[in-house]
Amino acid sequence: MSSLILIIEDERLLCKQLHKALTQEGYSVISSYEGGEGINLAKREDPDLVLLDLKLPDTDGLEVLKAFSRWEHPPTTIMMTAHGNVEVAVTAIRVGAYDFIEKPFPLDKLKVMVRNALKTSELKNSLSAAATRAQEKYGFETLIGTSAAIIEMKKLFKKLTESDPRTILITGESGTGKGLAAKILHYNGARKQGPFIEINCAAIPETLLESELFGHEAGAFTDAKKMKKGILEQADGGTVFLDEIGDMSLSLQAKLVKAVEERSFRRLGGNRDISVDLSVIAATNHDLKSLVKHSEFREDLYHRLRVISFEMPSLRSRKEDIPVLTDHFVTYFNTDLSKNITVVPEDIKKTFMNYNWPGNVRELRSTIERAALLSEDGVLNPKYIMLEEGESLKVQNSDDKMVIDIPIEEASLYKIEKKVITKALDLNNWNQTRTAEMLGITREVLRYRMKKWGLLS
Repeated sequence: MSSLILIIEDERLLCKQLHKALTQEGYSVISSYEGGEGINLAKREDPDLVLLDLKLPDTDGLEVLKAFSRWEHPPTTIMMTAHGNVEVAVTAIRVGAYDFIEKPFPLDKLKVMVRNALKTSELKNSLSAAATRAQEKYGFETLIGTSAAIIEMKKLFKKLTESDPRTILITGESGTGKGLAAKILHYNGARKQGPFIEINCAAIPETLLESELFGHEAGAFTDAKKMKKGILEQADGGTVFLDEIGDMSLSLQAKLVKAVEERSFRRLGGNRDISVDLSVIAATNHDLKSLVKHSEFREDLYHRLRVISFEMPSLRSRKEDIPVLTDHFVTYFNTDLSKNITVVPEDIKKTFMNYNWPGNVRELRSTIERAALLSEDGVLNPKYIMLEEGESLKVQNSDDKMVIDIPIEEASLYKIEKKVITKALDLNNWNQTRTAEMLGITREVLRYRMKKWGLLS
């Protein structure tokens, strides 16, 4: 589909010449000889580009441009005038014009300008669409749960996104969603149209991390054949997310202090300061206060980062959210893995609620992903639920297993015996003969054990 260009020009001969030349280039072209009519035409037709004359019979071209600038999606505009001067050009661009061309001008020059303006507009629209998709993906509802901790977290996020905090520190255990929190804050905040660039400070060697952060000039080191912008520079106008900042070396922390405090830095091998306008969000699963006390993290950087700070809650501290998260991940992996899991057995739900989830939401997600991938017949099969060993003994019920969840404080043979007998009775609907056969004992021995544990009615 060809781009639509609107010409607002009172010189009818010039207007016809432009119409013909641009039509021959493959564009769709509409025209207006007055500013008021041009505004109405632009509202109705939504052109990709407007060629706007500065002097019009009914109004000033700058007034038309100002009217465009108040729209939610103003058209890309090139100003045309026979009365051009630097002051008018600066004013037009400040108001929102893409560029400025002085009459008389060669048609070839205008065609190049039009082509460049449309490419810029297309790129801008593409970036805007990408930002919109990201905003939809990382809305406040992305933080799943109904617990008091999550409700308070959403309230905090909404409050932060109404302003433009320059520096935020997110703490919390691994897997609690610190990266998700950073994306929610960015894509719902004042910088949502700007870039969001993430770097894991623990995953990149120190020698490379400095170059990744600050960039380098050509010849700064052996392999630096050309200048490279660092992520601080690339994130100008947006947000940089420094994940695992607690693992950054002390020497690099010293260089980061100025960038965080003054929003300026030098590329490696550079001799001039580069200023940027960005938001810095840092995250760590370490206790930075303790690291500062042991001289493992710079105190000045710590205080710069924690202007706004909060801790993401662990999953074990909000266990009431586990059923909601389970349903969410099952639904997600049904789509992602082309599965049709409709049943989550009660044994799985109970196991999930009794487990402490050292890996937090990330562990829950991975556990459900594995089980969903391997399960069949629309049921999340318990035999594919694999949990880390740790605070409790975990077993799962399946066709050939009996699995029991026993807290460490109850892990004595005396108490385990009662658990095993009770579980076996449950699996056999309290039929004593079948239960005795499962346990490899006689019915009389089973009844003796049941009497010992008060399990006989």
